[in-house]
Amino acid sequence: KKYFDRYARMKRTSEALTSLTAQVKAEIDHLRSIQNALEFSTTDSDLSQIRQEMEESGYLRRKYAGQNSNRKVNRSRPPQSRPLHYISSDGYDIYVGKNNLQNEEITFRMADSRDIWFHANDMPGSHVLLRAGGKTIDEIPDRAFEEAASLAAWYSSGRSQGKVEIDYLERKNVKKPSGAAPGFVVYYTNYSILAKTDISALKEVTE
Repeated sequence: KKYFDRYARMKRTSEALTSLTAQVKAEIDHLRSIQNALEFSTTDSDLSQIRQEMEESGYLRRKYAGQNSNRKVNRSRPPQSRPLHYISSDGYDIYVGKNNLQNEEITFRMADSRDIWFHANDMPGSHVLLRAGGKTIDEIPDRAFEEAASLAAWYSSGRSQGKVEIDYLERKNVKKPSGAAPGFVVYYTNYSILAKTDISALKEVTE
């Protein structure tokens, strides 16, 4: 009975630790994705979006104007930061999220179900969307895939490696679990490509 009781206590502890470990890993992954986004921030509006995400996730306190309603407060905000926009050598639109809020935007609001979605394998990075333009995945030129994959490689935490394994699949097969952190998605069937992090041949479209 003594050993059985000890076993029961250890089993409960193991189950609790397994759940806690999964929660901590998810939080670490989220923070690493924020760190990656900070490294690509170049404007006040980029930083404003990251702060918004951190406030909504509970990492930072929200800023309040104060209790005095007669006090004039400057409520101006920097212009809304938008995803990066590139054009492939074959004329295909490619969009890159600079942070998790933009990742959500291009993946779940801008994308068509047949557009092609790219992300670095098992590391923080941007969501990259290749507009299919009504074509099937087999009809899009290989060069467009390579260039979109290179963008996903560069805008990831593995960009210093020179080459990064990139997963890609049709957007309709990318899912967001209920209650998941911004930018967190799951997918089970995908293709992979080893992409160079060199994007010097690609030019950003300024809008």
